[in-house]
Amino acid sequence: MTTPQTPADIRDQSFPRKLLGLDADGVHAYLDRLADEAEAAERELAESRAENQRLAARLERVQAELEEYEQVGERTNEQMVQLLSQAQLVAEEMVQDVTRDARERISHARAHERKIVEEALDTAGREVSTYARSAQARMQSIVDSFATEVDRMGGTPPADGPGEGVDDPLFAEWPAPATGREA
Repeated sequence: MTTPQTPADIRDQSFPRKLLGLDADGVHAYLDRLADEAEAAERELAESRAENQRLAARLERVQAELEEYEQVGERTNEQMVQLLSQAQLVAEEMVQDVTRDARERISHARAHERKIVEEALDTAGREVSTYARSAQARMQSIVDSFATEVDRMGGTPPADGPGEGVDDPLFAEWPAPATGREA
């Protein structure tokens, strides 16, 4: 393998002279042009190598950043999974708490409803009882007035008249009207 020649080697190349040989000036002009092209190719090659090194360094930086982003992304994904799991647990606990609270409130409301109904029934029973006693007293007063009126008129109603022989439990507790004929 031959070693590559530099543009200077090409310029300095000498050739043996022969009697009817080549035009030395034409050969040297050709060699100069070839050396210029070789120099240009070497510059382009050096620039390409420098650009390749710069691009390789940039590629390494980008790959390092990409790896870092991937690691951050993986950590972020893991954190998101953990956060979502925690959020789900918190939501489930909240649902359980709200359900428990709702059941307690419903239970308290039902107990309060029963108490109100019991109090209403007690109050209604007392009022009905009071009304019944008042109605009984008024009825007694009417019966007494009627008996007094009958006595005043001097006659007694027939045995099968109003109030007599009636099997009405409402009137069963009331005493029979005074007729004035009792001994």
